[in-house]
Amino acid sequence: MNSYLRYTDYLSKKYTPKKKLSIGTDCSGTEAPMQALKILGVNYAHAFSSDNDDDVISNIQHNLEPKFLYNDITTRNHSKLPKLDIYVCGFPCQAFSLLGKRKGFNDEIKGTIFFDCYQTIRHTRPTVFILENVKGLVNHDQQRTFQTILRYLKSLKNYNIYYSILNTCDYGIPQNRERVYIIGIDKTHDKGFQFPQPIPLEIGLVDILDKHIKHDQEYLYNSLTPHKIDIVKTLVNNGKIVDLRKPWVVNLNVSSAERTTPMLNISPTLLAGHGTGCIYYLTSHNRLLTTNEYMKLQGFHPEFVSVVSRQQTYKQAGNAMSVNVLCFIFMSIFKSVRF
Repeated sequence: MNSYLRYTDYLSKKYTPKKKLSIGTDCSGTEAPMQALKILGVNYAHAFSSDNDDDVISNIQHNLEPKFLYNDITTRNHSKLPKLDIYVCGFPCQAFSLLGKRKGFNDEIKGTIFFDCYQTIRHTRPTVFILENVKGLVNHDQQRTFQTILRYLKSLKNYNIYYSILNTCDYGIPQNRERVYIIGIDKTHDKGFQFPQPIPLEIGLVDILDKHIKHDQEYLYNSLTPHKIDIVKTLVNNGKIVDLRKPWVVNLNVSSAERTTPMLNISPTLLAGHGTGCIYYLTSHNRLLTTNEYMKLQGFHPEFVSVVSRQQTYKQAGNAMSVNVLCFIFMSIFKSVRF
């Protein structure tokens, strides 16, 4: 087993359902939910998927076989969707992120996608649904946005609703990534769901590094702009980085040193970077993180192959749900839900 999938030792396969599960996914990018089910060995039928990014669709088509693939959730006739066992949606987070403008539901495009997710749940009546978003959603607009979401979900009447903020690094992968997960379980199937308990982090970022990229000019320190090099120097001067020979990971997608916090042997939250370049610098190796390392930091299955450009791969990894976290959530669901 690959070192970055070591967390699978904590997952009990005896709880894996014997029946074939029907899964529908929306706004889940490179389909982390399906990657998690594959790692767990779950027998499933991928009923549908959706994304409005052509590059994401290319990766979905290369790696998966959803029965239907929609490119616009907002124009889909939700009433014609099939009954599901599980529905997963990572509705766009930019409207709620602390790094964005935080327009919330006032964002006419991305902020209203939740309501399409809600309508999809109404019509597909899944036994379980999983919604994922940034941590900032919980407190957005003095918690009014999150309370609105919960009110809509509770209006469905037949679901128990659970939510919690989980961090990727608490489930076996060295990335500091906090996300809120909202779980809905049909009351007639719920035996008492509990969110998964954290496990020890047994590996660091250096344990998942790619080999043999020493001469790849794209990733070398010299490829950084003078401005990015100045940021690294400032971080050393102000004491945020102690000893460049140690594996400090620095997000250099910033305008100044004040806007970034290096982490030792663990990655800060991976960002999408809007496809224009995701510059995460590893001081001990004097280079940038590779796209494959990005995917590892999201827990993707080793067999996943990206067929899009380097920058688009960074973007998709930064937008993805963490596969390892979903593995633990699914296993907790399988322990407590009658399918």
